[in-house]
This record gives sequence, structure tokens and C-alpha cells, in this order.
Amino acid sequence: MKKVRKIVIYALVVAFLLVGTFIVKFISSNSKTDNVMASENKLSVEVYKAELKDRMSGDTYKSTLEAYEQGIISSKISAKVTKVVVENGQYVNEGDTIAVLDDQDIQNSIKTATAQLEVNEKQVNSAEQQLNSTQTSLEKLKINVDDAQRNYDREKALFDAGAVSQSELDASEKALNTSKADYNSGQANIEISKASIESAKASVEAQKVNIEKLQNDLNNVVIKAPISGVISEKNVNVGQIINQGAVLAKINDISYVFATIQVPQEKINDIEVGKPADVTLEDNNTVHNGTLDSIDLSGDSTLRVFNCKIKIENSNKELLPGEYAKVNFSNTENNNKVITIPVSSLAGSEGDYYVFINDNGVASKVAVDIGDADENNVEITSGVKEGDEIICTNMSSLKDGCKIDVISTSDDTSIQDADKNSESMTSK
Repeated sequence: MKKVRKIVIYALVVAFLLVGTFIVKFISSNSKTDNVMASENKLSVEVYKAELKDRMSGDTYKSTLEAYEQGIISSKISAKVTKVVVENGQYVNEGDTIAVLDDQDIQNSIKTATAQLEVNEKQVNSAEQQLNSTQTSLEKLKINVDDAQRNYDREKALFDAGAVSQSELDASEKALNTSKADYNSGQANIEISKASIESAKASVEAQKVNIEKLQNDLNNVVIKAPISGVISEKNVNVGQIINQGAVLAKINDISYVFATIQVPQEKINDIEVGKPADVTLEDNNTVHNGTLDSIDLSGDSTLRVFNCKIKIENSNKELLPGEYAKVNFSNTENNNKVITIPVSSLAGSEGDYYVFINDNGVASKVAVDIGDADENNVEITSGVKEGDEIICTNMSSLKDGCKIDVISTSDDTSIQDADKNSESMTSK
């Protein structure tokens, strides 16, 4: 009997211990569940600490970078290419050799033209000698005319006095007419000789011009860089027959680069030449300092915009023509600063904008007024003060008064993309 009692007591003790263990585990489980539920009721967010920044112009302009100056490399003659010494992307200095053309045809033409020049010069000498001879003959013919005239006058006087016959007078008159005809022919020969000389001299001058042109062509068989810069759009190869004026390549001076933007007419009076600008590359977000270099005096009559050129120093050749960039005009006059927050943290619509602020672990909805904005940031003119923690992520899940769990705090506006990433992770 005592043995049975011991067994029963032992069984009760074991049962009690099992029940106690179960109760302890149950209580512990409930406690953990409550903690998890409490944690799950808080929305994980990231916040951006509002701070004063230089006021933005509010307008961002898109542009494609252009070379400061572009030179066209072309040939001044038609010839065969025998050598090319550059490739695309290669930097060359003004006067460097780009390509060499075959000069054999030019050399042959110079020899032929030089020989012809000698012939023409001999023709001039011969014509001048002929002119001298003709002039000497003409002087003799003039003497003959004078003699014939005196003889005729004497015969006429004798005839009038009845001292000579008519036939004798006619003979003297005929001799006079013959001498005059010979003299006139001599004068004509003089003019012919002079014309021959002028023609020969013209041939000499033409041949000299031809030789000079051929010499220039010979000087142009070596094609050189018109400016210093980077080779692009190379379009020439060895063995190629190129025509005069053919574009062989382009050369870009990138010691500076230009970013051309289009400014609406309502904003054109807000800027002036010399105004500083920030130029941001699209691919790596690096910012370069630029200056407004020129404003077109005539705008586009259809789009109502004015082309403006921003000049950016590029001595390290980091910026290249064709790169995509964004331009924003700096505005730091009189230390004009304003609260700036990421665009991703702004909610609502025009006239009813608001943000959520971290108020001791609770999301507090605050109405705000906005100023200028760009693709990344927006200026807050009222509703937010410096140091406020602006919620930037999980915006679609936020409600006024909901509990939040701040997982990070930043003053870097690059946090703007975190909301998209967070929501993307939530959807997964």
C-alpha cells in the first residue's frame, strides 16, 4: 500500500513539473509574440535631417557637351594617300602631320611646266629680236618715203614748167606710192611683233602661275592639324584616292567645352554673361564649375527660347564632346539660404503639399510651402525648420500619427532613392 502511494505521489510530481514547464513556455512564447507584434506595428523608415543650403535657381537645363572649337581636316588637292599617322581619340598639336599624299604626279607636272616656261621665255626673246629688226627696217622705209616725196615734188615742179614729160611725173608718183605702201607694211609688222611679244610674255606669266600652283600643291601633300585637339570622325586610309576639299577627319579643341542650353524667354532676364553655373555629368554625377559665356540676341520664334552657352574649363581633358550633362545656375548672393529636402520626401499636390516629420518615434504630418525645385531637391519656404528629421522612405505607407522605427539618419540628399529601394524590398 505504501508502495502504491509512493508511485502515485511520484506521478503527481512529474505531472506537476510537466504542467509547470508548459506554462512557463507558454508565457515566454506569448511575451515574444507581443514583442514581435509591437515591433511589427512600427514602420521602418529613413530620415533626412533638414538643413539650410544655398538657394537654387530652380531650373535645370539639359545639354550635350560640345568642343570649344572644332577644326575640319581636309585636303587641298586631289591625290592618293600614302601615309596616315593618326587615329580617333588621339591628341595632336597644331601643325602635327595627319596624313601624306603621293607627290609623283605633281613633281612630273612641275618638270613639264618648267620646260614649257623656258620655251615661252625663248619665244619672248625671239619676238623682241624680230621687233628690233622690224623697227630698223621701218626707219629705212621712212627714209625711202622721204626721198620719194622730195623726188616727186621736184618732178612736179619741172612738169609744171614743161621741163619733164607726163610719164616721168607718173614714174616719180608711182615710186612715192610704193615707198609709202612699204612703210605702212613695216608699221603693221611692228604691231604684229609687239602682239607676238605680249602673247609670249602672257604665256610666260601663265606658266609661272602654273608652276607656283604646283609648288603649293607640293607643299600640301603633307596634311597638318589646323588646331590642337582630339581627332574624331577619321575617314581616311592608305591607298585611298581623295578629292580636293574632302573631309578626312575632325579635330576638337577640348581645353574648354561648351554646354548649350535653351532658356525660356520668361527667365532670360534672370541671367547674364559671366553668371556661374554648375554642370553635372549624367553618368557619374560629378559637378564642374562653368560660366555663362554668351546669350543669343535672337530667340527661337516658335519655342520662345534663347540659346545660351556655358563655358567649362577642361585642362585635364576629363570632359568630352557628346557627353550628356545638366546645367544649374548657382545663386549664393547675400548668403541666401533656404531649407532644402529630397523631392522624394514631399507628398501632396499644388497648394496642399506636406511632409512627415519624426516626432519622437511618431510620424507627424506637416503642411509645407515649397519654393524652387530640381530633379533631386525641393526648397521648403515654411513648415520645416533646420534640424527637423524628414521621413524619406516608405512614404506610401505613412499615416499621420503612426509609429515609426528610424533605421538611419542622413543629411545627404542622395537618400532620395532609398524610398524606391525600400518599397521594392517591401514588395518582395
